[in-house]
Amino acid sequence: MAVAMAAVIALSGGTASAAISAPAPAGPLVCQGPALGCVRDARRTLEGIRDRLGCDHRAPFPAIYVHLERSLEAAVADGEHFDEPSWLAGSLNTGFVNLYLDAYEADRAGRPVPAAWHAAFAAARTADVNAGQDVLLGANAHIQRDMPYVLAALGLTRPQGGTRKPDYDRFQAVLDRAYGPAVQDVAGRYDLIVALADDRWNPIAGLTGRQLFRSWRAQAWEHARQLVDAPDQAARDRVARRIETNAAQWARLLSAVRLPGYRTVRDDYCRTHTTFEPRRRVRSGPTPAPQPDVRSRPAPPARAPLG
Repeated sequence: MAVAMAAVIALSGGTASAAISAPAPAGPLVCQGPALGCVRDARRTLEGIRDRLGCDHRAPFPAIYVHLERSLEAAVADGEHFDEPSWLAGSLNTGFVNLYLDAYEADRAGRPVPAAWHAAFAAARTADVNAGQDVLLGANAHIQRDMPYVLAALGLTRPQGGTRKPDYDRFQAVLDRAYGPAVQDVAGRYDLIVALADDRWNPIAGLTGRQLFRSWRAQAWEHARQLVDAPDQAARDRVARRIETNAAQWARLLSAVRLPGYRTVRDDYCRTHTTFEPRRRVRSGPTPAPQPDVRSRPAPPARAPLG
């Protein structure tokens, strides 16, 4: 954990070319009823994206996101203790999902997206990365880049006073319960290598995906606090530049490790292990030439060196 936090701090320097204002989520989800219904709406929306994408390399991120929503749905349905469930499972969750939906739809329409999201979508389209890297690239953009803005917009204190941080921290247990099933699902659908130990597919040697998510969520809260505490617009712009630069630099690090030809391995595996309706399949590139069964291929290297 200390190594992960040190890496976040090291990557958070630098400046962007222009000040960036905090975005307002404009996605299709509106939370107007009980929190449980809001979480279900989010989960069903993400399931629709996952299923429409088929074997497209953008699919692993919404696939893992579905599991997070299922875990939150179960926690709310079971009455798990939160000080403010309408904020955590309602406003925060809905606003957070909407920022992903905004980036996804903007990219589909050819409109500009934040640098961290651009890196994630570009890697999914063209790079020889594994599905675990696709998940981490999406999670980096969503947690490190999107989360601070949603938190700051909603406020870090409850209407009656007191910090919302305990609920934010309690949500980590919900995420932890989703982690194992989500990883196994991504491995079963898209890429067998993801079922191996984290340090076999994760380019950040020595850190598990779970550790990265925890450290990124801690950094997101800190960046949100800095946005809220900024005394004027110029100060808020400086924080926004740090947020954007940090997430973009992490994206470059996460996508740096490539294994030539691995896109074809993943595509073969997905087509033989997952059934999609032909009319709903979305391909991430040209149809590859027929290849031998993925199970007959040599296993990819255990860990590719950075740099």
